[in-house]
Amino acid sequence: MWQGKRVYLIGAGKSGLAAAGWLLQQKALVCLNDKKAFEDFDEAKKAELLALADRGVILDLGKACDPLGFDAEFIVTSSGVPLDQSGIMAAKAKGIPVTNEIELAWQLSRASIVAITGSNGKTTVTSLIGQILKAAGFDPFVGGNIGVPFILAAPGLNEQSWAVLELSSFQLEGVLSLRPKVAVFLNLTPDHLDWHKSFANYAAAKWRIAGFQGTEDWLILNYDDPLLREAGCKKLAEAGQGKEGPQILWFSVREKLPAGLWIDEEGWVRFSPIDKAGGAGADPDGIRIMPAAEFTLPGRHNQENLLAALAACLVLDVPLEILRRTAGSFQAVEHRMEVVGEWGGVLYVNDSKATNPDAAIKSLDSYERPVLLIAGGDGKNTPFKELAEKIAAKAKLAVLIGKDGDKMKEALLAQGFDGIRMAATLEEAVAICHSAALPGDLVLLAPACASTDMFSNYEQRGKAFKAAVSAKLNPTDSIRYP
Repeated sequence: MWQGKRVYLIGAGKSGLAAAGWLLQQKALVCLNDKKAFEDFDEAKKAELLALADRGVILDLGKACDPLGFDAEFIVTSSGVPLDQSGIMAAKAKGIPVTNEIELAWQLSRASIVAITGSNGKTTVTSLIGQILKAAGFDPFVGGNIGVPFILAAPGLNEQSWAVLELSSFQLEGVLSLRPKVAVFLNLTPDHLDWHKSFANYAAAKWRIAGFQGTEDWLILNYDDPLLREAGCKKLAEAGQGKEGPQILWFSVREKLPAGLWIDEEGWVRFSPIDKAGGAGADPDGIRIMPAAEFTLPGRHNQENLLAALAACLVLDVPLEILRRTAGSFQAVEHRMEVVGEWGGVLYVNDSKATNPDAAIKSLDSYERPVLLIAGGDGKNTPFKELAEKIAAKAKLAVLIGKDGDKMKEALLAQGFDGIRMAATLEEAVAICHSAALPGDLVLLAPACASTDMFSNYEQRGKAFKAAVSAKLNPTDSIRYP
């Protein structure tokens, strides 16, 4: 299919480089574009780019994309590449197909897909589903927006294989036929508005996770999210009118469902199957799965994450004992409500993955301790009003950093909250919190912003936080690591 094709790749990130390498193996003619100039990449990335060039890839770096200038027959974009660039729009007008690494890997492998999206919680749910399916003998590939790019694993996957994929709105924007056997949609709140231009565009991109599903597929939805509930009920009504679509399974932590997954008054997760028309299951009282308290990650949002992961695995007939055992032993993902340690009665938690206000609000709601919050970064044009209300109610101190720290400060002052300190670096923010914290307090990194104004990604930001905390802790004192 690809031999001799002229393929224009946009974005020299991890997935772009992986796609370039695979396309070369297929004997495609590849041009790799990135707006960043060669000299602006780090040394490791420069070496990778030069190795690709030695194998025949044409490097088109430090400039806007120009697929038509390459006479491209196909365009493949990396995650986060805006599709409204003039070069891409001109190519689309000429009828040139535009897709991305996720779609490329899907077409290559035809593996069975469990796909997870949502504004928050994707990484936790993806990791938990991956661990449960591994324990159940599925031997899944786990990646996508986390870990290894799907394209790297795709050549080794076939129709008997399984892939558990975290999918961002950027990745979903460019899929053309991706059909998950199980799609999990966790929640929907404003994010990445700088890229998508509007919440409607962002939501439309997210819904593409179910855009190509059929009647044999499953869509797992959060009943407690009003936007997902409204859209899901509409899909069920359309199914009742004969329109094909996936089977829908709901989950809720707030109320008992006639069918789906919920938590009863005694704290047990219960499940009652649901039919395609959305009617009540055969057992409206439900099957007891596990006590929700056995899932040790704090916060109601993590109970939602638990139910979503269990739902995805239940429709794949994973035995109940495997569900309970694996979920009960699951540990927090690095940079997602990760306990760094406790010193002098002060708990330090790294939630660098909280890259939007809703995630930071959920993080704040997960703890009863007085909070010293470190927040700020690139706010992606997202408003901070609701976050400021939550900080004013929950935090004793907010230490603000980064590009939109001043914007967050204005939102806090509008709420009458003046426990604010500004810091030039993350290390300075940790030092301020370390000096101000008292026994019983929580120092929480939950930035509510992207990291790219100060760091390469949220992982680098989280590691910097942990290093700064470690530098402040007295090694002769007792440090507790759970």
